[in-house]
Amino acid sequence: MNGRFRAVAIPALLALLPVSGLQSQQRRDVAGRVLTVQDSTPINGVSVRIGALDIATTTGESGGFVLPGIPRTLLSVTFQRIGLAPDTTWLEPDQDTMLVYLQSAAVLLPAVEAQAQLRARERFDEIVQPSLVSIDRNTIRTLPALAEADVVKVVQLLPGTIATNDYSVGFNVRGGEPDQNLIQMDGVTIFNPTHLGGLFSTFDANAVENVNFITGAFPAEYGGRLSSVMDVDIRAGRSDRIGVRGLVSLISSKLLVEGPIGGTGISFLVAGRRTYADVLVGLLTSETMPYYFYDAIGKLAAPVGSGGVLSLTGYLGKDVVDWPWIEERPGRSGVTLDASFGNRLVGLRFSHPLGRGDITVDASYTNSAPTFGLEPGIFRADNRVRLMATKFLFAVSPGATHDVRLGAGYESYEMTYDAGSESLSAEFYKAAFFPRVWSAFIDDQWRAFPWLFLRPGIRVEAVEGPGVVNWAPRIGIKGFVSKDFAITGSVGRYYQAIHSLRDQNIPWNMIDFWIGADAAIPVGRSDHVVLGFERWFGLEMSLSIEGYYKTFDDIVDYNLDEDPRVQGDETIPMEGEAWGVDFLLRKHLGRFTGWIAYGLTKVNRRSRGQEFPAVHDRRHMLNVILQSPGPLGSDMSVRLGYGSPLPFTPFVGEWNHRYYYAADHSLSDYDREPIASQTLNSARYPYYGRIDISFWWETRKWGGILRPYVQLVNMLNRKNVFLYTYDYTTAPATRSAISQLPLLPTVGVEFVF
Repeated sequence: MNGRFRAVAIPALLALLPVSGLQSQQRRDVAGRVLTVQDSTPINGVSVRIGALDIATTTGESGGFVLPGIPRTLLSVTFQRIGLAPDTTWLEPDQDTMLVYLQSAAVLLPAVEAQAQLRARERFDEIVQPSLVSIDRNTIRTLPALAEADVVKVVQLLPGTIATNDYSVGFNVRGGEPDQNLIQMDGVTIFNPTHLGGLFSTFDANAVENVNFITGAFPAEYGGRLSSVMDVDIRAGRSDRIGVRGLVSLISSKLLVEGPIGGTGISFLVAGRRTYADVLVGLLTSETMPYYFYDAIGKLAAPVGSGGVLSLTGYLGKDVVDWPWIEERPGRSGVTLDASFGNRLVGLRFSHPLGRGDITVDASYTNSAPTFGLEPGIFRADNRVRLMATKFLFAVSPGATHDVRLGAGYESYEMTYDAGSESLSAEFYKAAFFPRVWSAFIDDQWRAFPWLFLRPGIRVEAVEGPGVVNWAPRIGIKGFVSKDFAITGSVGRYYQAIHSLRDQNIPWNMIDFWIGADAAIPVGRSDHVVLGFERWFGLEMSLSIEGYYKTFDDIVDYNLDEDPRVQGDETIPMEGEAWGVDFLLRKHLGRFTGWIAYGLTKVNRRSRGQEFPAVHDRRHMLNVILQSPGPLGSDMSVRLGYGSPLPFTPFVGEWNHRYYYAADHSLSDYDREPIASQTLNSARYPYYGRIDISFWWETRKWGGILRPYVQLVNMLNRKNVFLYTYDYTTAPATRSAISQLPLLPTVGVEFVF
């Protein structure tokens, strides 16, 4: 009987083998990409479903997706996401790739609001990352700012983030220094994120798609900085037609042009901006305005293969100051303050679906060259920073409960610093730094249970120059108490191989000067601990409260007692810690939107055997943002800001230097040198307060959209103290305050065609 069974079964199995092979050949892996109709921007989080097979997936960050093992038959594929019009398309039997364009849909709420809510809610539902806030371009565009919308100014309104004054170059995050923030534009590092004086950022809000801001405990994908990450995505140009938009205000103008290049599938975006107060002052008065800046940004995006994109992003900006600081008089030479700085960068990015995941490869070049001088030949400081970098990222979901990100990178820095005086034939400081950083990381978001997410990761960085290898483990956790309430936490170690020279006695830096780690200058280190919760109230409002503790080790401070004749004593080591609580109540949707952001922070530093509060130790910071319908049919935005007093080192006297002239044995002329307190940051300025308001109107004219606006910066004209000056010729000595921004009304019009 067994023999009879084998005699029948074996030929039957052999007969089935060709059929099995044929069925295998009739299956394929379908790769595709989903983009917006308006500007070919990749869309994340789109549900892709084949109903007949009950197979579904979701698009990744590049808009890509993969459907494995699909039979070679005619099938319908459905694409859906809140805020976008659903679409169903046919997948042909011989088709292995798909390129789908979706457009915004008029749902119960405006599409831009629905999309913003979706991003925030998706982050809550799907991502283990505390301290993350996403800001869309609509929010950036409508908040009040000086002359135009500003990305960096919006970030400064979030909890845990402060600007020491209205003219700050950069910002401080949870006790960190401004140079400890990783700022990227399409993955390309930017060293100076603002123009001179901090009144404008380097990012044109019209060109920005989205901003992700992580105030601490960021994942292993990011490295090279100790405090925060600001990741700015530049949008691709429109793919359907040529579009023009711009803005004209009292002190600056900008223009953006975008569109497709023929029928190639390539899109472009080019934007330029310039201040012209210097031109207006010269035309209308006999005076001169000693400052202007210009910048330009561009992006090309081309489809590659089945769902891939190759993009090229470039930026060029420069600030120029030519200020007659001391006028020339008979018997006395004049002194001119001559300063300039800017950024030049270019980045190439290739992204493509690969199997069940996506690959992204970046190559970039960044150049920053700040200079500062007192001419003729009194003092000059030149800083050159060049960075060539490349990195690779592979994001894959090997199973339903794991999202793995792994990658590697290389950064090559070239930093030179040269300070001296031609008239004195003196060289104060001359140095060159060439740190090279090799890095690799792996990060796994694991859904251990339906209610528990874990995100372990590790990053390793090998730094040539100091010759060290640093391991940076990190782990995040999110536990859902309910579908709308989660407890979050994260712990991690972070390293930084470059530093900016800053003086803890000075509340304002006009220009950042950069140096790198070597045998004498250490690699900075910081440990982060974050614990908090996030709560959603329906689909419109969210609340997050986070406590944090951070340490800072092997950071550097400028050595005020350095000897110009001795090389290597220009910096001294510094350490410290910061702790605090961040509160963010945010309303995402509805007629009234905005947020209440409060931060409680304490920041200490230790250096030269002395412990003192950091120059940015602002204990309390409150920002209330309201966006709502305004009078006369306008859209209104209001910002109310409060900051508790910041510390400073007061002057306690003045030393008059008299000059002895041997020819006639006389004493004449003298220099006044203020004497600072020996206790660093032992006094505090008054509190900071400011109210800004803006009104926008929208009208359709000449086939386009016009948006005139009126803005009042510091509408109550509060005299916030910038710094104090002292006059010791009076008895008693008198102190005067130099104020920050006064009441500044601005008007302008934005246009879109």
